Amino acid sequence: MQAILSMISLPVVVLALLVLNLLMFILVVAAMIRTSRMQRTLKRLFAGVRGENLEAGLLRLLDEMDEWKRKQADQQFQLNRLAQKVSSQCANMAVIRYNAFGDTGSDLSFSLALLDDAQNGVVITSIYGREESRTYAKPVEAGRSAYHLSEEELTVIKKASQKSDKTSRIS
Repeated sequence: MQAILSMISLPVVVLALLVLNLLMFILVVAAMIRTSRMQRTLKRLFAGVRGENLEAGLLRLLDEMDEWKRKQADQQFQLNRLAQKVSSQCANMAVIRYNAFGDTGSDLSFSLALLDDAQNGVVITSIYGREESRTYAKPVEAGRSAYHLSEEELTVIKKASQKSDKTSRIS
């Protein structure tokens, strides 16, 4: 053993120890950097927990998420109710102006159709003449009426129904 020690000179031993110390120093610095990064990550993870443990914080977040899901389901229900209500409103309308009699001036007579998406509603017709003016309202169910419909009334119902078809294709 002494023979091996006598072959190794003191400067070589010192140099080897310096290299080992430098390597150890680099490893310690790298470990400190990693620890620092991990501490910052943990601070961000536990920010706002106010002393709770991680499990309690996660359970609180899950409860909040369940509450948000319940609120979203309620809002979806409300939205569906409103969509049904809107579809039953007379949102599809059309108007045609025409000259009912040849002896009057401009197109002062008209037919107006107000229909919902199921083609239910009313058609209102006003016929203007020099001596008198008359207004008629006729109920419409599924695009038809129990009362006799004039050519203009049929046209305006068809025109309003086409608007209904376009909006139902869009949605």
